[in-house]
Amino acid sequence: MKNFFQTIINNIPPLPESVMQIERLAKDPDATYRDMADLLHQDPLVCSEILKAANAPLYGFSREIKTLESAISLFGIGTVRGFVLAVYIRENFNFNLDAYGITSKHFSYTANRHHAFTVAWYLRHNPSLFDVLSPAAFLSNLGQVLISQYLIEHNIVAPFKKALLSTIDIATIEREFCDTTTVALSAEIFDAWSLDDRLVCTLRYMDNPLQASECDILTAQILQCVHTLIPYNGLITEKSFAEAKKLVEQYHLDMPRFLKALDKFQEC
Repeated sequence: MKNFFQTIINNIPPLPESVMQIERLAKDPDATYRDMADLLHQDPLVCSEILKAANAPLYGFSREIKTLESAISLFGIGTVRGFVLAVYIRENFNFNLDAYGITSKHFSYTANRHHAFTVAWYLRHNPSLFDVLSPAAFLSNLGQVLISQYLIEHNIVAPFKKALLSTIDIATIEREFCDTTTVALSAEIFDAWSLDDRLVCTLRYMDNPLQASECDILTAQILQCVHTLIPYNGLITEKSFAEAKKLVEQYHLDMPRFLKALDKFQEC
């Protein structure tokens, strides 16, 4: 089983130079918003996605954002990095998510909701976290592509789908069928791409944040709460809210901002 996933990960192409340029610029402490805008203008699709998001009610900015540089200044360079990776993966990965009963469009919808809620909850409160939180929030479900492929090839989609109906603890079901989880595989993909260690470790320990190193515990806790609130199908339910609220309390995260973000989210 592990060999199955490792073989797929080993055969995933490296990130293109255009994406790696963004990665390098995002890590440059002297980089400016203008530097990032100049580089992004080479990719009209990414520019369009960022401006569209900046003006979407889901993100809750109070004024119309007309320029790419303005959008970058609001989101921050770390958040923009997440948009770039998300667009690349959406355009270049073959998504067959039948095992989860969702389409590639639904996958992108859920990823956008994960990201938008994380931004609404923590961007203004702690923007320094978004070098990690932004790409992780967008792409933490990437491992679903590999799990779905495994389940399809081994003809066990039907029992997996049935098991999903019984719980919101998707990670437990994934372990039962595949001996791994979505976020664990996402971490391995990011590691294969040589993305930074904090991003990889945040995903690796998202299911068990207290096992993470001290510098990665907070980001792993935040993402676990977001994933619990908004499961793989993108739908917030009374049960998912109750479980997420419990985790926010358990980890002593910012409950008032969590509830405020949820109120804004549900208005959209």
